[in-house]
Amino acid sequence: MQSILPQLFSLRTVVSLSCLGAVLLVAACASDETPPPCPEVVLLTDASKQTKFNGQGRDLTDVLFEAELEAGRLVCDYDDNEVDVDLQVRVIASRGPANSDRLANINYFVAVARADQTVLARKSFDIAIPFPGNRTRVSGLEEIGQVIPLAQGEDGTDYRIYLGFDLSPEELRFNRANR
Repeated sequence: MQSILPQLFSLRTVVSLSCLGAVLLVAACASDETPPPCPEVVLLTDASKQTKFNGQGRDLTDVLFEAELEAGRLVCDYDDNEVDVDLQVRVIASRGPANSDRLANINYFVAVARADQTVLARKSFDIAIPFPGNRTRVSGLEEIGQVIPLAQGEDGTDYRIYLGFDLSPEELRFNRANR
């Protein structure tokens, strides 16, 4: 029994020292520096909502669906001369009385621009949101990734990410008239 006790003590000491070493290593890697900033996400007011009508009617009974956009979690990773941006986009849809196929086909866009509003890239995305069972309000979550090349001395604050629905001129007029 006496020969086992020193071995157990040695093993416990090694395990404790290993844990202490791991804690010190993590503490050394942690830093008080704040990470470089992400670009600002701008949800365009005139394009943050969409009301899709069935045909030319504009009565409540002609609504196929109403949708709204929300910007979610934004994560940035810097690597050399670029920033890798991951953005969550939530699309919330409400089924209208004219929607017999129980589906909302929605188009939205994400654009990357410089702080002076010069658009560098723009991409449209399609999302089909079904209304299962008797649900009349549902949402979908999308994850968008974008790599933004950075010039010398730039960081995320030099860029903006714009988010909005791809609206027809009539839908845009409807949004502006119903603010």
